[in-house]
Amino acid sequence: MPSLPIRLVNMRANETERKAGDDRSEAGRLRFHLKSSKKNAQTGYIYMAKLRAQWDHVKAVFQIRRHFKNPWLITLLRLGLIKLPYFPYRIQKGPTHYTLLARPSSTAMGDLFVLKEVLLEETYRDVLPLLNKKDIRLVDIGANLGSFTLWISKKIGIREAFCFEPEADSFQLLNFNFYLNDLFAAKTLECAVGGEERTIKLALRKANPAATSIYEDIITSPTDTGITRSVPVVSLANWSHGVDGHFDLLKVDCEGAEWEIVRKTDPQIFTRFGVIVAEVHDDPEHKQPVSEFKKLVEHLGYRTVRSDDRVQGLYIGVRNDSGS
Repeated sequence: MPSLPIRLVNMRANETERKAGDDRSEAGRLRFHLKSSKKNAQTGYIYMAKLRAQWDHVKAVFQIRRHFKNPWLITLLRLGLIKLPYFPYRIQKGPTHYTLLARPSSTAMGDLFVLKEVLLEETYRDVLPLLNKKDIRLVDIGANLGSFTLWISKKIGIREAFCFEPEADSFQLLNFNFYLNDLFAAKTLECAVGGEERTIKLALRKANPAATSIYEDIITSPTDTGITRSVPVVSLANWSHGVDGHFDLLKVDCEGAEWEIVRKTDPQIFTRFGVIVAEVHDDPEHKQPVSEFKKLVEHLGYRTVRSDDRVQGLYIGVRNDSGS
């Protein structure tokens, strides 16, 4: 039979081992709870994302019924039950009427989304108080179907507009839509705009034509993109040297090229633009987060009026010397 000291040592060893086992069990329970909490959070996030998507779909249906002519035909096109390459969307927002030819799509980010965002939801409305006169001069970089320039023309009028669109199909629709809406003060240019000049390969994203970017040189999915073609990229500085005068508004929606435009363009060029509005995307060079875009523009002499600080959010700035 072991002596008393030995029994005490064994008892203490057993107690230490039991406590260690309890600690391991507690740690295991904590890990289990953490994993469960993380899984529940992920499930909740996915559930909320689905709810938001469903709500957006319901809201879109009501918007179509309220503001579009032939709403049921548009809904069938949206669901993919009818397939057409182009469709004339007739839209009414209050007393204002628009007619635009666009590409029906069953995806959430097709041309219909752009029309709703610009013409119905009036995403750019915060620029209007900064434009102190009627019949403005503007530059529209990334004109797409022409919805922004048409919206501005209906709101305050356009004396002269220069609209850049590099994608061939969108460029044809742009010209046709200006003709449909009797907008003859706008000049269209089939090229992209950047901070420096070059030639790039461009492909249309069939699922999301408005997201065509000068940085996507390679087709990754034949179901999402069309045939590539070479297009010129002009620098904002060089183009501006060939056009005289002051511009009231510079609108930029060019899927990431806004970064190189503000980085590589001579700051003196921006003194000719009273207001700038840009849809901001991720920095293609991965140098800065979206939240720092406003600092770049402020260094060019603008006062920030709005900065959403998120991908596809808006930045709006007005010249410090404009008096607005």
